[in-house]
Amino acid sequence: MLNTKIEKYLEENNDNYMFLLLANKEIDRLNSLPGNIKRTFEKKLTEIALDHVATNKIPDYIIEHLEEEEDEFELV
Repeated sequence: MLNTKIEKYLEENNDNYMFLLLANKEIDRLNSLPGNIKRTFEKKLTEIALDHVATNKIPDYIIEHLEEEEDEFELV
């Protein structure tokens, strides 16, 4: 981390706080996605966000959606 004071605080006070902050940011990001993309989710946004933060894999759903649309147009 860039700030040693923040790093020291998190080490002393548990990293759960940082995990929850990141998950909250991910929920905000997922919530701002277009409705047609959000409808494809099989889980709740909070569950998806927690999975993304825990695995440290944040997919870009908009690019994936555009690639799927391109594939549909190529098939026609």
